[in-house]
Amino acid sequence: MLTVVVIEDELLALNLLAYLLDNFTSIHLKVVGKAMNLKDGIELIKHTNPDIVFLDVEMPDGNGMEILNQHFSQKTKIVLVTGHDNYAIDAINKSVVGYLLKPVNFPDLQEVIKKVDKMILQEQQHMELEDKISMLCTAEIPGKNLIFDVESGFIMENTRNIEYCTADQSYATIYTHTKREFVVSKSLKELEAYLPKNQFYRSHKSFLVNIYYIRKFVRSTESYVLLKSGAKIPVSTRKTAVIFNEIKEILARDQTVD
Repeated sequence: MLTVVVIEDELLALNLLAYLLDNFTSIHLKVVGKAMNLKDGIELIKHTNPDIVFLDVEMPDGNGMEILNQHFSQKTKIVLVTGHDNYAIDAINKSVVGYLLKPVNFPDLQEVIKKVDKMILQEQQHMELEDKISMLCTAEIPGKNLIFDVESGFIMENTRNIEYCTADQSYATIYTHTKREFVVSKSLKELEAYLPKNQFYRSHKSFLVNIYYIRKFVRSTESYVLLKSGAKIPVSTRKTAVIFNEIKEILARDQTVD
């Protein structure tokens, strides 16, 4: 359920928007407060800490955009409601997730709510992933002694020492947490099948990472995971959308080494 505050100085518009939100069916919403001026609206947001605020721009005691200068919870998303589309530029340039033109129609409202709901879900998953990563940072790293074919013979290495691996044409390079590296006679795909599935994650077509060395996941235009060593391992665009669930699945697997 998402909690909502509506700040609107026109009573008819206020009640109409509140009614539409309370009767929204595809996503459960609850209007926890309504205000008809800026001062009451600010106090209401502080008191209820809502997920979404629908904010009229032109208020009797000031410009609704002033609310954007307040220090509210980062979880609170602001949607502007205005009769003037010139505020759209300000909405894009400030911490606003969307805007609605008056009179508000249901399709536009539905589109904005779905967008905000998706954004909130991603943030929740991101926080949950960070919690799991924090647990991994303090957990004992599982290990399995494996033999790796190299050009000069073979190397015996415990998987707890392997931080990440990279593709090197038909070979792969293994990097350890002690800054050693060696090239093995396996492709990254073959190496992925060889290493324990409850320990290594393919974040990118060219990278395989030991999840126990991940310190942080950073979502951006070029997402990456930051390792304890400071190394930044790319996360592909496709993996950015599913990394939360895929690492969650890895952690849910039987922790006995394959």
